[in-house]
Amino acid sequence: MTNWNSFFEGILDERLIKVNEPMANHNTYGIGGNADVFVSPADKESLIAVLRKAAAEGLPVTLIGGGSNCLISDKGIRGVTICTSRIKPEMACFETWITAYGGVGTGTVARFAQKNSLTGFEWAVGIPGTLCGAAFMNANGYGSKMRNVVEEVYAVSIDGEIDKVYGWDDLHYGESDSVFMHNGDVIYGVKLHLAMGDSEKIKAEMDDHQQSRRAKQPLEKRSAGTMYLRPPGYHVGPMIKACGLIGFAIGDAEVSTKHADFVVNNGNASCEDVLAVLHEVQRRVKEKFGVHIPLDVRMLGEGLEQER
Repeated sequence: MTNWNSFFEGILDERLIKVNEPMANHNTYGIGGNADVFVSPADKESLIAVLRKAAAEGLPVTLIGGGSNCLISDKGIRGVTICTSRIKPEMACFETWITAYGGVGTGTVARFAQKNSLTGFEWAVGIPGTLCGAAFMNANGYGSKMRNVVEEVYAVSIDGEIDKVYGWDDLHYGESDSVFMHNGDVIYGVKLHLAMGDSEKIKAEMDDHQQSRRAKQPLEKRSAGTMYLRPPGYHVGPMIKACGLIGFAIGDAEVSTKHADFVVNNGNASCEDVLAVLHEVQRRVKEKFGVHIPLDVRMLGEGLEQER
């Protein structure tokens, strides 16, 4: 059995190393088995050192930020799990550009933009998780996406050896997709390009978005947000409703009665429960409408493969 404190000696303080850590404590679903070791680098340098050490020893690495758009296996995660949300957050504004590093939250950046009278990021104020995670997933809301505001992304290779700057053309953004979901590079910073605006009007729009989220989304329950991608020409929620699946549940995993695109955890749902609900919704929609609704959640851990 690996002595993880010795393994990371000289790289991480022992307080930043958690062995057999319950991953249910580190995602918005509150679901997941134990990680072999869960580490929280405090800065870019220690992140790189952890990546290099894991690569040198041939250990698998799993990255997690705020844990707001992921479903984690009941069997947990093997190898080294790195939490990037604890990396020291930094933000700076120059004219119409904002650069943000580390574990800074998406909503925090939206409010920072408002204070600097920059418009174009109001839609992101209620999105949970980190800005780096939003750039990774091409997060979206209220008709906009990260791809519309990202100028550059700063990342390091999964082995910690190459520091990279991605321009917009390098990001290959698709529908809830990016180059990082395929090449494994680890994002540690993002540069946004916004526009000058009126601070009070920006705040008013942000307040409207927040009110809309509270009214329409099951924020009072644990979830990973909307779980399906929208097929071209279709709307997912009405199809789910037409299949009579509102409130459909397996164990404590339930199709939300407030927003059909959400599958919520009513208390003690397992990853297996959530997957069973997701797959039954896909099956029934396919059967009734002849349409496949792809999943839009990051799947992590033993026995899970990324599904679409």
